[in-house]
Amino acid sequence: MKTIVTGDITIDWIQWPIKSHEIADYSENWKTHLGFHRKALEGGALLLAKMLKELVPRVEHPQILSKLENTSPEEFIHSFADLELYNRKYLIKSFLGYTGPEEGLPKLPFKFKDRKADIIVIDDAGNGFRELEDKWPSSIIEDKPLIILKMSAPLFEGKLWHHLKENHEENLVVIITVDDLREMGANISRRLSWERTAEDFIWQIHHNPLLAQLKELKHLIVRINLEGAIYYKAGSKAKLFYHPQLFEGNLNEQSPGRMQGHGCAFTAAFTAALQRGLEIERGIIEGIKASQRLLDEGFGSKPDYPTKEIFYNGEEANIGTVEIPPLERLEGWTIATSPPHFDIKSVSERIVIEGYKERKYPLPIAHFGKLITADRTEIEGYQSIRNIIIEYLKNERVERPLSIGVFGPPGAGKSFAVSQLAASVDPKRIKTLNFNVSQFREENDLIDAFHQIRDAVLKGKIPQAFFDEFDSPYKGKKLGWIKYFLAPMQDGEFREGDTTHPLGKSILIFAGGTSNTFEEFESQDKKLLKGAKVRDFISRLRGYVNIIGPDPMDKKDRFYILRRAILLRSLFERKTPHLLDGRGKLRIDQGVLKAFLMIPSYKHGVRSMEAILEMSLLEDVKKFEKASLPPASQLDLHVDGKLFHKLVTR
Repeated sequence: MKTIVTGDITIDWIQWPIKSHEIADYSENWKTHLGFHRKALEGGALLLAKMLKELVPRVEHPQILSKLENTSPEEFIHSFADLELYNRKYLIKSFLGYTGPEEGLPKLPFKFKDRKADIIVIDDAGNGFRELEDKWPSSIIEDKPLIILKMSAPLFEGKLWHHLKENHEENLVVIITVDDLREMGANISRRLSWERTAEDFIWQIHHNPLLAQLKELKHLIVRINLEGAIYYKAGSKAKLFYHPQLFEGNLNEQSPGRMQGHGCAFTAAFTAALQRGLEIERGIIEGIKASQRLLDEGFGSKPDYPTKEIFYNGEEANIGTVEIPPLERLEGWTIATSPPHFDIKSVSERIVIEGYKERKYPLPIAHFGKLITADRTEIEGYQSIRNIIIEYLKNERVERPLSIGVFGPPGAGKSFAVSQLAASVDPKRIKTLNFNVSQFREENDLIDAFHQIRDAVLKGKIPQAFFDEFDSPYKGKKLGWIKYFLAPMQDGEFREGDTTHPLGKSILIFAGGTSNTFEEFESQDKKLLKGAKVRDFISRLRGYVNIIGPDPMDKKDRFYILRRAILLRSLFERKTPHLLDGRGKLRIDQGVLKAFLMIPSYKHGVRSMEAILEMSLLEDVKKFEKASLPPASQLDLHVDGKLFHKLVTR
């Protein structure tokens, strides 16, 4: 099977600094200054071809007539990137941009053996190839090969696209990115949950007129950064490919530097899988794996594209796959309730005993520091707040604090959740301050809290002030403290007598003590809300999250057992690590585990779960047996003690 790779070509210039100890001879003056190594690499379609040749034989591609460093920007687009050495591998510190022809399109002077092919891979980067018909392989004019089109913004424009859409619709596979769809006008949320991304995509493809031509595509693959993808096929259910423990953008966020060429790596691995006779779905997984591996490898220690290393035969890719429901059944769906269906009780028990093993049950799990959750509602709430905090920290022009509301039942873990969110964003810059408003007796208590926030700012920190029970009464008035927060939230200033003090860049977290949800908070008596200026308070919030806790929200909530399982596993790992064997397996009586998971409610939320562990006799045992539990009368402090013991022995 013969393959042709063609399309837009770039010359990728990379440069990296020379350390002074690398220069042995200081005879010339320039050597006393900071120096750089510089290298020209094949980019675009040539990089894609180079990668594909590592995987399959018989790959034809254009040949540049001169040395890479001698090419002109009038002929090929040149890109430039600064590299930095991180952990013995070079990554991109900053992308410097492009150079191209001053007028018109690049000339693309290459020689090319134009022969018939079974597969044609086109790298359409939007840099001119799509308009240069004389550079297209004759097979797309005369034959009907399989065509894999890797396309960049502007999407679905140009002569090449219209030709392929009209003449090769049945044998055309289109690979694009979700960011290019967003640039095109698709309202697809970022980094909330895999389900939300899939929902938004399906809704947009059916309702957004800008995306109308996508609806009839036979094979459309939308890459979601390095962590996932959507495979859409007209007339069939779309499929979502996702990393269970990562979300869009996490890998780049966690990496000290960036990498380029991910689209080439994905397309090369995808094409090779199809050549080997694998299904498109398998090719997508191979593509995701290769694009992730490219970031792992970087440019190596001797900077170059790692075309061999990214296609190693390592462990199976950690990628889950699920069908996306049709439009009419999208609202409220979760991966956990999609085929193949999970036995939630069985999975929950295994998570407590073995820890979360994504290869056994690839449920999306979100990690925020030590905070772990598998509930879609909580994931989206935490992710949205985390996104807001990240954007706030990036903005150097802010004039007021960032205000966020947090609601949940007593013991849901509001303080812990917020502290872990901060830890997952920037623990070195963010300083956490905790205040319980219910303990304030006069306005000076609040002024003192604002001074502590300001002091942290003056020390170069970004304070995250947690105002617990902000909705407490003051001087006999319900919600009486709220009006005192309005000016600092709006103007970033607080008054002390006749003096006004600026707060500075800070994050104000308001945790409710009287309402379990934001919706409950804002739907109180209208007269009360007006008198307490609650509407003004809400208008100053930039986000909120409802923390669900370990108890069921309602009769339809089947996932409370899963929430409990993750919380329990975390508690056992932190509180009683000696109960774990050498493989990390928890030694616990099945009845005890069942009672922890199935008890109808915990009186004080997570605090009650933690208390039961602390009340149990576990220090000198190797297994959590029934005999380790306190008597029912003591358990009554936190659960229905008799029922708990009954569940243990049933």
